[in-house]
Formats: sequence, C-alpha cells, structure tokens
Amino acid sequence: MLQPEGMDLQPEGGDFADEGGSEDVSHLLPAIRPLPEDAALAEGAYYIIKLADMAAGAQPRQLGQLLGTQFFAALSDMAIFGRDDEATPYRELNGNDMEAKHMLVAMELVPSSGNALAEDEFPMFDMVASRVAKKLERPKQPAGEAIPQAVARSQRLASLKGKFGMNYTLKVTGNFDAAKITDCCLSIGLKREPGGFVWLVNAQPIFHVKAQGLQLAPGATGNSPAIEFSFQPAKLPQPKKALERMVTCANYFIKRLGGTLMTGAGQKAATTIMTGEDAQLAKLVQDMNAAGLKPGNVVSQRLA
Repeated sequence: MLQPEGMDLQPEGGDFADEGGSEDVSHLLPAIRPLPEDAALAEGAYYIIKLADMAAGAQPRQLGQLLGTQFFAALSDMAIFGRDDEATPYRELNGNDMEAKHMLVAMELVPSSGNALAEDEFPMFDMVASRVAKKLERPKQPAGEAIPQAVARSQRLASLKGKFGMNYTLKVTGNFDAAKITDCCLSIGLKREPGGFVWLVNAQPIFHVKAQGLQLAPGATGNSPAIEFSFQPAKLPQPKKALERMVTCANYFIKRLGGTLMTGAGQKAATTIMTGEDAQLAKLVQDMNAAGLKPGNVVSQRLA
C-alpha cells in the first residue's frame, strides 16, 4: 500500500499530441510527494558560512524581497539554508521563503563542473556570503573550516565520481510483443524517450522502461524476452518510494502480459521490494550518508 507523504508533485501532463494507451491506469503511479527532509542540508556536500541568529523579537521578512528577485535564480553552485529550531535540520530556502532564526550560506564542494574546488574560488564565495549578511542585517560568522581543509574535502568528494552511480534494475521475463509493451507503457502514463519510456514527475525522470532486444519507437514490432525497469537511486531524494512505484509499474505489466519479476542479476525478486526494502539500495544510502551526502542532493547527483 502506497502511503501519502506530503505535498503533491504532478506526473508529467499530456497534451493533444500525446499518444494514449488502451486504458488509463495512470492513477497506479501517484507522484512521489516531497518531504521536508528532501530539502535538508547534507553537511558533507558544502563549505558553510553561518550568519548571526535573528535578533530577539525581530519579525521574519521574505527573502526574495530582501535579496532581490533575481538573486536566487543567479545563484551558481551555492545555496541558502535556514531553520527556526535547533532540533530540526537546516533546509534549503528560496525567494518565497521567510527568514529563519538560524541561517547559513553554503557552497557546493562539487560544483556543476564536477571538478574539485580550487582555493581561489573561496574568496568569491565569501563575497556572496558577505552580501547576504549585509542584506539580512545579520553579521557573518567566521567559517568553521579552514579553506585548505575544505579544498581537501572537495577533492575527496570529486574522487568519488561514479561510486554512487548504481543503476538499480528489475526485469519482467517472458515473451512480450512490442505493441503490447508500448500499450502498457502508455496506459500507465509513461512518456517516450529514445529506445523506450520514462516516468516523469515535474519533468524529472524517475525510472525508465526498455524492452530487451527492441527499440520501442512508434510502430515498433517484434518480441522481447524481458522488459527492463531501472532508476538511479543517488539522483532521487526518496529512492525507496521510487522503487515502490517502479515495482507497481512492473506488476501492472505482469498483470497484463504475464511473466516473472526478477532482479537485475536474474534472481526472483523478493516481495519486500514492494515497500522499497532492498539490501543493495540500503547499502548505497548508508555509504552516501557515511560520506556526508544523501540521495537527491545536488552534489550526489553530480557524483552519480
């Protein structure tokens, strides 16, 4: 049973040009709802400068009004985090959020280039943090980490490129007609991508579906011995929920077409994966946490 988790995200909507399946069962894949911890700070991913706490009795103001409407859109490899309670984690803030009691400015230790940071990049970040502190009228605190140490952490993280790149796969084995595979994909709300289909939520790919030995282009014919389902856990904030949805999709195919659900290694899939429980997945998350990262974080996505 899939449980509600929070505010809705929307699966990718269709338009008049979209294909349709023989039935509409897209409700079987409810969008994964974001949780507050999805935006929580992964301390290992950042070099951090804290700001002074909000003055006692001060009223929070909207960050977009204080920092400028274009500030957040222009941020590159940086983020602002805040929290109102020491017992809760810092969460990433945007221009629509209000000031928080505790705030910090953070630079991603693995930038969009994928390369480790150099020492001369830290003074530029310090200038941005100073600007934020001035606009918020809250003094900037000294960084809790020396720049050489932060550079070394950045280098260690960058060296992990690919370590968290696991592509979790399942497959349904049997004998399947290309047209029927396509109809199942369209019926459950998947969208076409080169060679197969993908489940999109707010334009973000969650999992992919392909047919072994076939290219599922429009009008594809032939038969396949396996339908393959896959996703990259490190790139998604709730990988267990993504696995649940992928298994739900695979079971719909089995209901319509027959076949057996197997692991990527060719073993019969355990029933526990219906609730997102999988030892391989749990080990990946554990390894990421040990590195100070978490699935779905922007740095985690760059290392995957």
